[in-house]
Amino acid sequence: MAFFTVDIPLRWSDLDPQGHINNVMTIDFTQEARARFMMDSRAPQLLVDGCVMVSQQVEYLRSMLYSDEPLTVEFGTVEVRAARFIMGYRIWHEGQLRGRVRTAMCPFDFEAQRLRPLTADERRALTDIAIEGEARWRPLPKARLRGRGEPTRLFARWSDQDRYGHVNNVRTIDWIQQARIEATTAIDPSMARAGMGRGASAGNWVVARQEIDYVEQMQWRPEPYIGYTAPLHVGTTSVTLGCEICDQQAPDAPVLTRSRTVLVHTGDDGRPSPLSDSTVAAMRARLVTD
Repeated sequence: MAFFTVDIPLRWSDLDPQGHINNVMTIDFTQEARARFMMDSRAPQLLVDGCVMVSQQVEYLRSMLYSDEPLTVEFGTVEVRAARFIMGYRIWHEGQLRGRVRTAMCPFDFEAQRLRPLTADERRALTDIAIEGEARWRPLPKARLRGRGEPTRLFARWSDQDRYGHVNNVRTIDWIQQARIEATTAIDPSMARAGMGRGASAGNWVVARQEIDYVEQMQWRPEPYIGYTAPLHVGTTSVTLGCEICDQQAPDAPVLTRSRTVLVHTGDDGRPSPLSDSTVAAMRARLVTD
């Protein structure tokens, strides 16, 4: 195996109100590692000219706390196609594997606004860090919401844009998190999170798995996008939520991003804890399965 390895120092601002490194930052760390590889590779145009994210899968294995010790991202290329490449990542901190990520990306001609094939230099750069034996990912439940679910108005910020002029993939996951927190609290007020200025639920809510499909690019604009969030599966200690970010609030509005998130309820000891009766009832009443 030829992993590329990057050490990334933590920041205090990486923490969330629950006191651990926020799940969104995991994707930020992999993006930082990938950018460093691309810039130092034999094909820096992958970063300079740009690629678009097609999909991401994330598994959060252990929470991370702030410390002076940097985390380590090791990653490599799982598959290289004519105009797409898949990369696998492992995130380590203080000697423990904290999470793993898989991304699918395509090189993109931003001037012509279309996908382009990989060049010979780009293919060689990616195969330089080819890896084998990456474990398969168990698929999460899927459903097309079609305007069903709790709506959340999502406003773009100027700083959400990346150097290519569209909303960065990491910030998109930030939007999904915002929609998830607002929607779950609206569905069941007992799911209020730490720092919300009202009675927070007993224990904590942590993300265990996440899948994101990037359907269309999003740009900064003053008008809001709409995120629909609905439960797709209700378990004993977790709920799987679907989210679709749409161009506007209408059942037939174009879907720009789709995601599935496994949200786990934990006790003060950090172990999975049963959902409350109110949460189970509220989530089952909103369940979308088709």
